[in-house]
Amino acid sequence: MTDLKQCWMTLSHDRLGVSEEKTLNWWKDIQSQYSESHRYYHTLNHLIEMFDHFNGHKTKLSDPDLVSLAIFFHDIIYDPKKSDNEEKSAEVFVQYTTECSVNLKEDEISKVKDWILLTKTHQVKDEGSEDYHYFLDIDMAVLGRKDKGYKEYADQIREEYKHVPEKEYKTRRSKVLSNFCKRDRLYSTQEFFDSYDNQAKENMGKEIAILTE
Repeated sequence: MTDLKQCWMTLSHDRLGVSEEKTLNWWKDIQSQYSESHRYYHTLNHLIEMFDHFNGHKTKLSDPDLVSLAIFFHDIIYDPKKSDNEEKSAEVFVQYTTECSVNLKEDEISKVKDWILLTKTHQVKDEGSEDYHYFLDIDMAVLGRKDKGYKEYADQIREEYKHVPEKEYKTRRSKVLSNFCKRDRLYSTQEFFDSYDNQAKENMGKEIAILTE
């Protein structure tokens, strides 16, 4: 299992040249944000799961550091009552790079920002093996969990939306899942497609059946 704090310290301090003090302060912010009381799925455990997948595909990435940054910041702002979480998360990432004078080029910062924004829809026009394909597939890997693991995820999402009445939630959730199921491919990379696509669609089909019964 990934040690998130050590992963962050190595990335920010050792690899990106940020001072230890600022790196620690930002770790506290990351830890605090992902530990908010209204989060049940979008927590530090979500990051751990993503980094476990990341570690399995790291050698295929052109710039693992950029993908790591996208993972850490992609859900740093998460309020299920709002619709601009991705935009605000991207802004926090840019704030980090500015405040800490991170050793990144402007185009690299733009890449990570764009990747975070892509998590709003998880729609890309092409299949492939670019870094952002792996990042998005890693974020979506949860859909391909085995039965009990998927149910745990679905229950956690319901908890995050407990402010939404049951009937409305069932309608909205079914629509989201149905749109995912209509896609020819949920995953852009061949590895994730082969490993998770069929299981993910089976999982979502079962959840839709429960939601609409």
